[in-house]
Amino acid sequence: MSTDIELKRLRHFVLLAEECNFTRAAERASLSQTAFSRSILTLEERLAVRIFDRGTRSVHLTAAGQQLVVKARQLLEQARDLARDVEGIANAESGELSFGASLMAVDGVLNGLLPELMRLSPRLTVNVEVNHWRQLQQRLEQERIEFFVSYPGFLTDNNDFAVTPLPAIPSSIFCRPGHPLLVAGTQPSPQDLPNFRWAAVQLRDAAAKRMQALFGMPANAPLPLALTSNNLSLLREATLSSDLLLFTWSSWLQADVTNGVIVDLGQRLRPALPPKAMELDFAIVQLQGRTASPAAQRMIDLIKGAATQKIIN
Repeated sequence: MSTDIELKRLRHFVLLAEECNFTRAAERASLSQTAFSRSILTLEERLAVRIFDRGTRSVHLTAAGQQLVVKARQLLEQARDLARDVEGIANAESGELSFGASLMAVDGVLNGLLPELMRLSPRLTVNVEVNHWRQLQQRLEQERIEFFVSYPGFLTDNNDFAVTPLPAIPSSIFCRPGHPLLVAGTQPSPQDLPNFRWAAVQLRDAAAKRMQALFGMPANAPLPLALTSNNLSLLREATLSSDLLLFTWSSWLQADVTNGVIVDLGQRLRPALPPKAMELDFAIVQLQGRTASPAAQRMIDLIKGAATQKIIN
């Protein structure tokens, strides 16, 4: 028996089982009766079993044919399901998408994009892993995610990864109202900041070196970090209830700054920090040489557009 059985012959099998007549079945298949009969004979040869008993006026399924037609219908239904799935995946309308993002990426870009992705891809299942970039790198290498959006780390120099830079994200230093640096009649300077304890999302080495230079610290001096956490609520509450200085990207605290709940100390420093000195690098990271699924490419395009639009605005 040959396992090379074409779907079209299974369709002919089912049609003949339904019509019990070669002429009518051939008409439904849009074939001549000769071509249709040849297709059924070829199928029987490949199955190595007779599936129809032919009479002078009618055709009937054999006992084997009665069993096999059930399987044939199931295979044809599965083939139709596969065709629908392929179309949905190709059009980024269905399937599954798994990608990663840092807290900064979630707050800075993704919060407004997932509803748009759901609108464009209504049958798509999306899995988003929020983590530090090092953990996201591991997940990418394990191919558990297709890409991640975060600080790119040292991956820009690694040929195993394709890194697409995005516009940098503004950051600043924040403190509570009534902080000692805000005492009336005083003007806080960058060199005052190392005199207080700091809070931040986990800092990378490059950011630490930049801060040492910005705030006049010796190159080998440790940063005065008192609290690091990936929990933004914890960082906010600790800053509001103490003299901690919070180093973070600006967007997630914008409402608090506007309402006077928290103070953007970076805007008050004199001399002012150099333009872009506190910006945070931001990128889309993929495995080199891998083709993104249509759904992943749609999400990547949305992220690029949103990141650019935020900078323009």
